[in-house]
Amino acid sequence: MAPTAEWPPLPLAPSPYVPETAMTCHLAHHAAADPPGGSSPGAGARGGLAWAGWIPGRRWLGALVFAPLLLSAAPRSFLAHDEGYYALQARWISEGGHWLAPLWWGEPVFDRTIGVQWLIAGAYRLLGVHAWVAHLPSLVAAVACLALTAALARQLGAAPAVDGALGLGWLSALVLALTPLWINYAHLASQDMPLLALELLGLYALVRARPGASPLWALLAGLSVGPAFLIKGFMVAVPLAAIAPFLWLQRRQLLGRPALWLGLGLGWLPVLAWLGLSLREFGPAVVGGLVSKVLYLSESDVYSGGPFYYLWNIPANTAPWVLLALLGWWRLGRGRQLGGTQGRQQRLVFLLYPLLMLLLLSAFRTKTPYYGLQLTPMLAIAAAQVLQAWSQAGRARPRGLAWGLAGFGGLLAVAGLGLLWPGAPLALALQLDPAQLPGGLHPYGLAALALGGSWLLIPFGRRPRALLAAAVLGPWLALVLLVQAGLFSDRSGALRLALAEPAIVSALNQGPVAVLAPEPLSGEAHAQLILLALASPQLGPRLPSLEALPAGGLAWVQGVQAVRDQAPSVELVASGETLADWALVRKRP
Repeated sequence: MAPTAEWPPLPLAPSPYVPETAMTCHLAHHAAADPPGGSSPGAGARGGLAWAGWIPGRRWLGALVFAPLLLSAAPRSFLAHDEGYYALQARWISEGGHWLAPLWWGEPVFDRTIGVQWLIAGAYRLLGVHAWVAHLPSLVAAVACLALTAALARQLGAAPAVDGALGLGWLSALVLALTPLWINYAHLASQDMPLLALELLGLYALVRARPGASPLWALLAGLSVGPAFLIKGFMVAVPLAAIAPFLWLQRRQLLGRPALWLGLGLGWLPVLAWLGLSLREFGPAVVGGLVSKVLYLSESDVYSGGPFYYLWNIPANTAPWVLLALLGWWRLGRGRQLGGTQGRQQRLVFLLYPLLMLLLLSAFRTKTPYYGLQLTPMLAIAAAQVLQAWSQAGRARPRGLAWGLAGFGGLLAVAGLGLLWPGAPLALALQLDPAQLPGGLHPYGLAALALGGSWLLIPFGRRPRALLAAAVLGPWLALVLLVQAGLFSDRSGALRLALAEPAIVSALNQGPVAVLAPEPLSGEAHAQLILLALASPQLGPRLPSLEALPAGGLAWVQGVQAVRDQAPSVELVASGETLADWALVRKRP
């Protein structure tokens, strides 16, 4: 290959407009149309024939790639805020049958909507109350996010892969799955992954809703808004505002199509039904609570991180792919290599949409890492575009970048050996306590060694397939090791182990466990109470004092010293450093 002045252009669709009849109509068909390493007219015959003979097994390959990242053999325990809160509210819904209000020991608390609690409660009803069941809605939503990200990349950035390398759809989904921020929230029983799946569904439907396309896409675009409100409340306005330029400039004809408005109406039916029934039973506190929460978050300094919070937080949580994404966005913004309607759509969806989202989130006073999750699919697609172009650049590929990554990989490999070496000298130097790390030190040492060793091979790759394998195999192995060690699933491992003591398990299984705690609780005490309640098979009422606890009854009590002061009337069943200031007591007869 003769040297060229720069890398090949970002992958583009072969023409500015592809007729709807030539497009696929289902996500499953999209998955089949983009084999992992599908061949192209420019590919070598050997690579093309190899993949052609393996077509029936491509979906199994997807399962083998993504399943170890999403399904963990490690124990599951909850992070108190916010996933434990949702799991506990869902348990009250499932056990008590009160589907209208998010509850806190029988009291309705309308500080948030109820969509994710419904999803978890429905899973509880079908499969039983277990920690892994509570995480099932987020894991299913994560799979949907991967499929929709791949489909979106194909629709607006389709380009033939060469030499049997991964197609852009597969590569975008893989980069998304290997993004630390995304994989973290895929394993959290929270609102964030279902919300992201609904946002991607609406965005993908808008992209597919070209003039002359099936009205199903306009219907889906409108249908996704109402459920998104049930999941996240008024915060759904942020992605709607960010996608408004694309709707106005590229899909304005949809505003006159009945299918869009029908979808909006159908999507809002469950929202209006929930609000109407809740207003009838609980009064104006429903809407008032939702509005008050938004006003509090927009004015409070508790979660304020300053206007530049996301400029460091998102890169820190999406490394190393954010570096490639920045390069992709820069190249896309130049526009020199893009042209026609398709190039304009790429800039509106892949560049302007995440930029507006970033600006709107930065303008909102409350700053949290999970808001940045909404940018990760666009970041993954932009990074995948650059990764694909880089792997196919031949002699134009910057060798300095390859050797720089190899040098960083060497440092990671040395660090991994330092953690695996007998006595763990690196852990001693960094004052790491293996007992505080899920799985101990070994998974982290192996992860660093796998990532570093893979990147050490990058300068020696010549063919696109080998380069992509060296770039992504290390991060994949590292994250698989960390997922299987429980880093993303065993959030409260120390407390889980403490409550697994046979004496405590036996006591908790004897009957309902009441709660005795002052009001208001501190943030730490509130978090601990959520975890203790989730660990109790049967929950009793919240009591005003120990005198209200019947003889032989069990209760979680805050204030270990107060329990000791009343030793004649209560028996101390469990206490300790792991339980903080909480104790499990039994009322003496």
